[in-house]
Amino acid sequence: DWTIGSFQAAAPVTPGPIGEAMARFAANPGDPAAAAVLASEPTLIGRTRTTCVATMLRGGHADNALPQSATAVVNCRIFPGTAPEDVKATLQQVVGDKVEVAILGHPHSSGPSPVRKDVMDAVAKAVHQGYPGVKLVPDMAPYATDGSVYRGAGIPTYGVSSTFVKASDEFSHGLNERIPVDAFYKGLDYWDVIIHTLAGR
Repeated sequence: DWTIGSFQAAAPVTPGPIGEAMARFAANPGDPAAAAVLASEPTLIGRTRTTCVATMLRGGHADNALPQSATAVVNCRIFPGTAPEDVKATLQQVVGDKVEVAILGHPHSSGPSPVRKDVMDAVAKAVHQGYPGVKLVPDMAPYATDGSVYRGAGIPTYGVSSTFVKASDEFSHGLNERIPVDAFYKGLDYWDVIIHTLAGR
């Protein structure tokens, strides 16, 4: 529901084939052609499917010898509702039976949280006190958070950000990651409203 809501809002203001695919996918998430177009856009692929990419490669023991072993760490961002064991089985099928696929750590499956009016209303109230008139758009975060643990335990969980920053100024996870000073202080007011609205004074 979060992804569909996001595409419904973004489609009219997204030009070209991507915007058209957003509209088609929102109307019919089973549309394979629309899904393929969205999968071609790196910023959108994790919102429609599980993704896996090799992030670390190791092999060999000397510069002048053929490697006796090689390993690859493959990081998967698993779409809500997909079992880690199913992802492992797909990877095993891709690499064949001469390569061992093992799960690192203890991943778990968790379904999506429902779109709740009380949560959306609280976020709207907090956002509009600092940024009147800004349109709220639901979205699914295409990355891992601690929320998956709570969702897996049956506790609906939501992520809401207080930070307003241009994408060109964000540099997430970089050594130069930053936010504007004004956004920091407005964020304090934002959280005050969110917490008091949802928890009560």
